[in-house]
Amino acid sequence: MKELPLEIWLYIATFIPEATLRELLGVNLLFYNISLDMRYKSITLQRFSSRTMKLLKRLACVMFEMNNSCLICSLSSDPAIGERVRLLTASPDFRFYGAVRAPPTSSLRKFLHPFRLLGFGSDNLNKPRPEEEGTRALTDALPAMSNVMAFTIDSHSWGQHPGTQLHQFLNTAWVSFGFKLKKLSLRGHAASFRTIITSKPLLPMVEELFFELIDNPTSDMRQEDADTLVTVFAPFINSFSSRLQALTFWAWTSLELSAFFWSLGNFPLLTCFNFQTSFPRTFRDDPSSLSAFLRQHHTRLEILVLRLNKSPLLHAIQTEQPLSEWMLSTFQANHFSHLEELQLYPSALPRGFDALLTCIQLSAETLHTLVVRDRYLDPQDVLRLVYVLPSNIQYLQLNVLEMDVQLYDSLAYRLPRLLSLSLYISKVLPDFTVSIISSQFRTDLLLSIVDLSFRDEDPNIYRLETA
Repeated sequence: MKELPLEIWLYIATFIPEATLRELLGVNLLFYNISLDMRYKSITLQRFSSRTMKLLKRLACVMFEMNNSCLICSLSSDPAIGERVRLLTASPDFRFYGAVRAPPTSSLRKFLHPFRLLGFGSDNLNKPRPEEEGTRALTDALPAMSNVMAFTIDSHSWGQHPGTQLHQFLNTAWVSFGFKLKKLSLRGHAASFRTIITSKPLLPMVEELFFELIDNPTSDMRQEDADTLVTVFAPFINSFSSRLQALTFWAWTSLELSAFFWSLGNFPLLTCFNFQTSFPRTFRDDPSSLSAFLRQHHTRLEILVLRLNKSPLLHAIQTEQPLSEWMLSTFQANHFSHLEELQLYPSALPRGFDALLTCIQLSAETLHTLVVRDRYLDPQDVLRLVYVLPSNIQYLQLNVLEMDVQLYDSLAYRLPRLLSLSLYISKVLPDFTVSIISSQFRTDLLLSIVDLSFRDEDPNIYRLETA
């Protein structure tokens, strides 16, 4: 057993409860290293505190050992932990960088005098802000994390004109592990994306990109932000065209995205596309660019996620009519012949639901995972859906207004390969609970794999759970 590769042991360790894994720390060096690899595999730094600073010092201890002595390393009980980090999320707050503190006024100096007597002197007024001190510590720790493979930068709070420390943070990250990255994730606004991209990272191994775009809360430079998407953001994505396999884009913005999608090129290896936005806000002019992007890649996509309703709107007949028509025309015109997983919000209108059914029918040979998002299906909708579901469906997630046992039982018969069923139920009909308890139907086929969630309190829920 000891000859097994470390990767196999790490996979086995994922099935061991954390408490049990801690007890195995002292067994031998193998389990000691496995425990540390599991503990430090993923590091998230969202708030800088004394606890965060201690962690950063642990992460940076190898760097101090290399440059000076092992004194710093001896302060840590977890040697060489920086090399164990594989997933790193950094969310430093750079809003205060570059700000010059004005000297206190004469009246304020009189007020501060008693505090100086207690040890709160003028030197303390000039101490760096906690987020500045934390970011310096983060930058110092980056060289020790040379094996990071997935890097997330949260830049929501960055300003239009970042300071030198931000550039130092970015450059240090690219030099430390940019050449090993497989996935890059950016969260922020167009200006912060421009700052990151223009730092010219060299990322020869990246195969997956994730972006979460918001409007800049501190700027009204909408035209400049829109231009950034076309002249900076799109070319950056296109630079990965020869190896990009997965693209996720969540756009919580009011910027028009039509020109951006026209600027995207072809990605011959792209198999996963995850796009979430508010369709009426980001495609006010013309959604044909999004149609063209899907048409260009529809024969290769294996995973497709489209949630285009992320800003709740009233009067769905008016606001979602364009979305419904666009989805129906898109799925009628494109046969996603290799589609294995579909996650879709079918709008609140009949034409949108028709689009969902059309896509399922055209992808029936390969589709094995279906998630219908954000819309509660009435009994007629569910029956229509069940009728077109292919028998090879293995994972199914639905929101349903009412759940009766006939429908539940029909799923058991029509989907013999089903491994996981998740239902978000608004109302459980009384006969559903009674029938399950009395075992009048073949519900045993699904009882072992179903996950039921309820939107409202229901007197039948307790009986169903105890059944």
